[in-house]
Amino acid sequence: MNNLKVQPSEIIREFKAPRQLVFDAWTQVEHLNNWMFPMQGCSCEFVSADITDGGSSLHRVTMPNGHEMWLFTRYEEVKSPQKLVFLQYFSNQNGDIVPMTHIPDWPKDMLATLLFEEISENNTRLTFLWEPRDPTSQEVEAFESTRADHESGWGAGMEQLRIYLSAL
Repeated sequence: MNNLKVQPSEIIREFKAPRQLVFDAWTQVEHLNNWMFPMQGCSCEFVSADITDGGSSLHRVTMPNGHEMWLFTRYEEVKSPQKLVFLQYFSNQNGDIVPMTHIPDWPKDMLATLLFEEISENNTRLTFLWEPRDPTSQEVEAFESTRADHESGWGAGMEQLRIYLSAL
């Protein structure tokens, strides 16, 4: 463990949906498979999911060109409908954690903290915080070098969530 501190990336979105539904969209496979990807034309398939405190999941995102990306997630806190905390990793189809190939020194442990706030009965504010856990100085540098792109990455996923929720 080191003492390097990093300012988390923060993405805030408001959804025209009840807080419980927004939380469920992040924690139930029947919802996740419909939006957990960066753009239209992609698909998502959860091959395992134990979305509970201490649980894990494995899912595949298939891009329009056929490229597959596997992601393994470890859940630290699942507190319905207020908070979700998880670590997410690039992986192979077996769930083995692998390095990110296109960004050298990418942080091994990426922590996501999601806070769900009820604005009104059918409006929810989601605050998404994303940061490396216990990074090396090289990992901090890699994270900071991509900070301007975080909005287009996770933010694009949030747009898919907005589209999905508006269709329900």
